[in-house]
Amino acid sequence: MRKTIVVLALVAMGIAAGAARSAGTFTYCTDPTFPPMELASTSGAISGFDVDMATALAKTFGESAKPLKTAFPGLIAALAAKKCDAVISGIFITPDRLKQAPADSYMESHRVFIVKAGNPKGVSGPNDLANLNVAVQAGTKYEVYLKALKAKIGFNLASYPGDTDAVAQILIGRADVVLTQDTSFAFQAKAHPGKIAVGYTFPEKDKFGIYYRKGDALGPQIASGVKTLRSNGTLAKLAAKYKIPVGDVK
Repeated sequence: MRKTIVVLALVAMGIAAGAARSAGTFTYCTDPTFPPMELASTSGAISGFDVDMATALAKTFGESAKPLKTAFPGLIAALAAKKCDAVISGIFITPDRLKQAPADSYMESHRVFIVKAGNPKGVSGPNDLANLNVAVQAGTKYEVYLKALKAKIGFNLASYPGDTDAVAQILIGRADVVLTQDTSFAFQAKAHPGKIAVGYTFPEKDKFGIYYRKGDALGPQIASGVKTLRSNGTLAKLAAKYKIPVGDVK
């Protein structure tokens, strides 16, 4: 009898361990504060490039996609805790993050300094930030970069929960510069015509990635799915839909 109880207990533990995934549902963690990659409506509905891409990706392995709203700094931790199957949230592939989870790239982008229209502070490069007020989204690679730069040349740095929050600081006059991506600028410029501009575009490219757990059987499916979406033109169509340079997804 005791053996039976032990066996049943082990079976139950196995079921619990494998219960992180809902059959037929691809759940991904995302922070909907970075349009046009992902954004939330007043009703809480999440939309954007990444949402459409995740839906198309899930279909390549016969599942439906479901976003799980997660604060940006906690995305990788939520993945490790099996709260989601993957992270899709306009998040860069970086060496530090790759130590925690593998990733597949689906888009490249350039980082930019967004400034007030007319660029009144004359920002044309990183050294021009000296003594200015700079805003950035918290928990991002850009925040890390700016903190290191601040130690060298000196400026006021403020971090905000979302990219839109950071850009808003330029509109209300609290910030002179926001460090973000060209994808974000395309969205914000459309939302605020004639009010903002790009002061400087960095020559380096960054890569957006889909993070998943190491050793997870879903990893190869994600890699194959991204390859399919690129080859069949889905990524290019979504880029055009969201006014993102098509070259960024080729």
